Amino acid sequence: MKILLDTHYLIWSFTNPEKLPQWAVDILVSDESEVFFSQASLWEISIKFNSGKLVLKGMTPEELYEEIEMSHFQCLPLLNEELISFHRLPIEHRDPFDRIMIWQCISQNIHFLSVDGAAPNYEKHGLMIADRK
Repeated sequence: MKILLDTHYLIWSFTNPEKLPQWAVDILVSDESEVFFSQASLWEISIKFNSGKLVLKGMTPEELYEEIEMSHFQCLPLLNEELISFHRLPIEHRDPFDRIMIWQCISQNIHFLSVDGAAPNYEKHGLMIADRK
């Protein structure tokens, strides 16, 4: 199963792994899972770190990225086709970072692992949620 982590899950995987529920850890370490992070998360981390809204337990965004790069997580780049067609995603959620990750998942048939309560609103639009099921 291909899984895209939201920014929370991505950060927690490296700074607060105790926040990850066991079912999510099981998914992330499964041999059957391909785990991705979005370039949108990297941008979100940098923006929120710069504004003081995000603390990374003594790390800089660059140091966090070094940790991510050494992991088995793979970068899911933003494709031009996804960016130009993003307007087709209904606005059920106002967070632009989550919305572009949701659109990446729908466009590329990838499951979304997110703590965001609004993400399930997009299941009716084709989003597959990775959960304990």
